[in-house]
Amino acid sequence: MYINEAGHYKVDAISFSSLSGQFIPPSTGYSSPGCTYLHGCYATEFLGGKTCLITGGTGFLAKVLIEKILRTNPDVGKIYVLIKAKDSETALQRLQNEVVDTELFKRLQEIHGKDYQDFIATKLVPVVGDVREANIGIAPELADEIAERVDIIVNSAANTTFDERYDVAMDINTVGPFRIMSFAHRFRRLKLFLQVSTAYVNGQRQGVVLEKPFRLGDTIGKGSAGSSDSSEQHKNAVLDIEAEIKLAFDSRRRADDDSASFSQEMKDLGLERAKLHGWQDTYVFTKAMGEMVINSMRGEIPVVTIRPSVIESTWRDPFPGWMEGNRMMDPVVLYYGKGQLSGFLADPAGVLDVVPADMVVNATLATMAKHGRAAEGGMHVYHVASSTVNPLVFGDLSRFLFQHFTRSPYSDAAGQPIAVPPMRLFDTMEQFASYVETDALLRSARAGVPAGERLSQRLQELCAKSVEQTIHLGSIYQPYTFYTGRSSLSLPPMAEQAHVASFICFVCSSCYHASPAMNDVCRFNNGNTEGLMAEMSAEEKAAFHFDVRSIDWTDYITNVHIPGLRKHVMKGRGIAAESPPSSTVLAATSTV
Repeated sequence: MYINEAGHYKVDAISFSSLSGQFIPPSTGYSSPGCTYLHGCYATEFLGGKTCLITGGTGFLAKVLIEKILRTNPDVGKIYVLIKAKDSETALQRLQNEVVDTELFKRLQEIHGKDYQDFIATKLVPVVGDVREANIGIAPELADEIAERVDIIVNSAANTTFDERYDVAMDINTVGPFRIMSFAHRFRRLKLFLQVSTAYVNGQRQGVVLEKPFRLGDTIGKGSAGSSDSSEQHKNAVLDIEAEIKLAFDSRRRADDDSASFSQEMKDLGLERAKLHGWQDTYVFTKAMGEMVINSMRGEIPVVTIRPSVIESTWRDPFPGWMEGNRMMDPVVLYYGKGQLSGFLADPAGVLDVVPADMVVNATLATMAKHGRAAEGGMHVYHVASSTVNPLVFGDLSRFLFQHFTRSPYSDAAGQPIAVPPMRLFDTMEQFASYVETDALLRSARAGVPAGERLSQRLQELCAKSVEQTIHLGSIYQPYTFYTGRSSLSLPPMAEQAHVASFICFVCSSCYHASPAMNDVCRFNNGNTEGLMAEMSAEEKAAFHFDVRSIDWTDYITNVHIPGLRKHVMKGRGIAAESPPSSTVLAATSTV
C-alpha cells in the first residue's frame, strides 16, 4: 500500500499476513487466567494506570464507553481519542463540544464539580488522525509517544451506511483495521486490541449463530444457509480480500469522478459484491472483512471482537434513556407517534434484537479486563444480543408504542394531542399494500381530495421519485427486516402512493423478523458473553451489568427509550399540553 502525490491510498499487493508471519488460529477454549472466582474479572481495577487509544471517539457508543471509564476508573492513565480534524485546535474543540460538554457527562461533572475540566484535561488527549491514512493519520512524534505508552486499543471507527460507496466503506471498515493493526505492531506494551463490530457480520444465516471468528477468505456464499442465490457464480464465489480492495480502489481511480451517477455505480458495486459472497449489504460485508484482516494480522496480540446487535438508548447508566441521533428503530417510533404510520410490515411473532448502549459498554469493559489481564494471544468473539435469551417481538413492541403515545401523545401544529390507533401488523406485502391503499383513500377523502384519476395524478406527481427510492431502500434493508432470507420485496402498483413511499423508507430499519415460511429463525448465540458474566464477582455484576435477561421490555420501551428519544434527540418539541405527567417517565417530549 502506498500514497500517491495527491495523498490518496492505492493498493499494491497488500499481504495481510505479512506482519504476523504464520497464521495463528483463534483459540477455541473459554477459560483463561483473566478472571477468578474470588476476584472476578478485575473490571474495576484493570484500567488503573492503563493508557488507551480509542478511534471513533466522537461516535455514539464510544462516548458512552469513555464516560463509563472516567466515572468508574478515575485512576485510568490517559485516553488518546482519535478525532478527524484539520489541526489540534479543531480536534480539541470537537472533543469539548461533542464529548466533554454533552449531557451524557453530567454525572461525571457532578462528581468532580469545579475540578471537572481539570480532571478531563489530565485524562483525555485529542489526537488529530484518520483511519484512512497511514499510521491512522497521527503525526510521527505523537505516533511514537502513543506506540510507547498505550496498553489498549479500542477500534470503534466505522462507516455504518448500509449502501455506502464500495470504496468509501472499504477504506474505513476493511483497510482501516489493516492500518490500525499495522500501527499496533509498533506498540511496546500493548495488552489488548478490541474491535467493535456488529452481530450482523454473520450475514444471512439461519438458526443459532455462534460466536465464531472469521478467518481470512471466509465466505457465506458457498451454499450456506440463508443464501437465496443459487447461481453457479454465487456457489463458486471465493472471497479474496486483497482483490476486493483492489477492485474498489481501482474503480475509483479509473473514474476519477465525483458525479452522482458514479457514486451510485460504486454503491451498486458494493451491494453486488456483498450479495455475491452471502452478506446483505456493503456495511456488514466490509465489517466482516475487517474482522478477517485483524485475525490474520494479530500475531501474538490478544484480540477481542464485540458484536452487538441493534444498539439503542442507555438502560440505566449513566442515566436511563440517553441517546444521540435517530438509531435503527427510531424513525418508526416517531412516525407512529405523529399519526403518520399506523401499520407495520412485520410478523407479530417476529424478533427485533435490541441491546441498550450501556450494556454493550459494560460487556466491553468486562472483556477488556478479562483478556487484557490475561494477555494471552487469541481471537475472542462476544455477541451482545437479546434475541436468544430475552427476545423483543414486534407484537409487543407495537403494543408498547400504543401505550406510550396514548399516555403521552405528540401535539399537532395547533398544539392539540395526536390520538394514535393501535398499530396494525401485516406479515405479507399484499395485506400491507391493500391496507395502505385504503388508508390513503380515507385520508384523501378527509382532506377533501376527489377520488379517481385526480387523486392518482396528484399522488404520482408527488411521489414518483420517492417510490423509486423506496424500492431501492427496501431491497437494501430487506435482509434486516426479513433476516431469515425471505425473497426480496416487490411493491405492487397500488403501493405507488405517498404513504407507502414515506413509510417503507423508515420501516425497513436495521431489524429482522421471522418469515412465516421459515421455521429456522436467525438468533445470535451469546454463550461467551454469558460465560463471562458467570465469572464476574457480585460487585462487578452490579457495576458492569449486561445481563439482557433483566430487561423488562415494557418498561424499557415505554418509560426509558421513547421518552429518551423525545428528550435527547427531538429536544422536547411537540409535547401536548393536555398530556398528563408521569413520575415514572423521563421528561417526554417531541415532534419531528
